Amino acid sequence: MPRIGLIAGSGRFPIYFAQAAKMGGNEVVAVAIREETLPELEKLVSQIHWFHVGELQGMIDTFLKAGVERLVMAGKITKTLMFERIRPDARLMKVFEKTPIRNDDALLRTLAEEFIAEGIHVCDSTTFLSVLLPQKGILTRRHPNEEELLDIKYGHEIAKQIAGLDIGQTVVVKNRAILAVEAIEGTDKAIVRGGQLGNGDVTVVKVARPKQDMRFDIPTIGVDTIRTLIEARARCLAFEEMKTLLLDREEVIAMADEAGIAIMVV
Repeated sequence: MPRIGLIAGSGRFPIYFAQAAKMGGNEVVAVAIREETLPELEKLVSQIHWFHVGELQGMIDTFLKAGVERLVMAGKITKTLMFERIRPDARLMKVFEKTPIRNDDALLRTLAEEFIAEGIHVCDSTTFLSVLLPQKGILTRRHPNEEELLDIKYGHEIAKQIAGLDIGQTVVVKNRAILAVEAIEGTDKAIVRGGQLGNGDVTVVKVARPKQDMRFDIPTIGVDTIRTLIEARARCLAFEEMKTLLLDREEVIAMADEAGIAIMVV
C-alpha cells in the first residue's frame, strides 16, 4: 500500500485529508502537534506520533523511520506559539537562523526544504481534495446586495495587497471602509474584531496569496468560520475560487442560510 506522511495542524483539514488518502488506498503516517491537532485523527491513520510544535528533528526522524518519501502539510499551526511556549530543537533553531524575516511563507518554505533535504517530497496540500475547491458562484439562498458587492470588490483588492505582503489573507469591510485586517492573531479574531468595530452587517473577504504555494497555508472555510461570522453579525462572506478549501460544505451552507449570510466565490 502506498504510504504518505501527514503533518497535522489544527482544524478539520487534516481529518479530511486522512479520510481521502485512506479512500484512495494510501497508508497515512501522521505527525500530530500536541498544541493543535484534533485527537480524532488517531482513528483515521495507520500510525500517529505526537510532538510539541518545536520538535522538528523528531518529526523528520519519524518519517524517515517509517519509510515516508512524500508528505502533506494540512492545517494551521498557531503562529503566536512562537511567542508563548515553543521550545525549538536544534534543527528548528537552524530554520529560524535561515529566515530572519519570519512571515508564514518564508518559514513554511524553509521548513519544506528541511524535509526535501532528507529525501521527503512535500506535496500539494490539496492532494486527494481538489473536489473541495469551489468554482465561482453564489452558494447560499441569499445573494449579496449592491452594497455588499461593492464591499467585496474593494475588500478583494485590499486583501490581495496584504496577502502579497504576507501580513494576512482576510479583511473585514463595511461601506468601503476596512474595519479589520488579519495579522498574527488569525482569521477568526480578525472577523470578530471587525464585526465589533462595524457594529455588525459587515462583509468578510478571504483570499489566497498572489503567488500561492499550494503545498501549505491554503485558505480554508468551514463550520467554525460560519460560527465566527454569526458571532461578528456579518452578512456576507467572499473567497477565491479554486484556491480555497470548503470543508463540510452542506453544513456550512445550511448554517449560512439559517443566519441570512450570503456566501460568494469570486
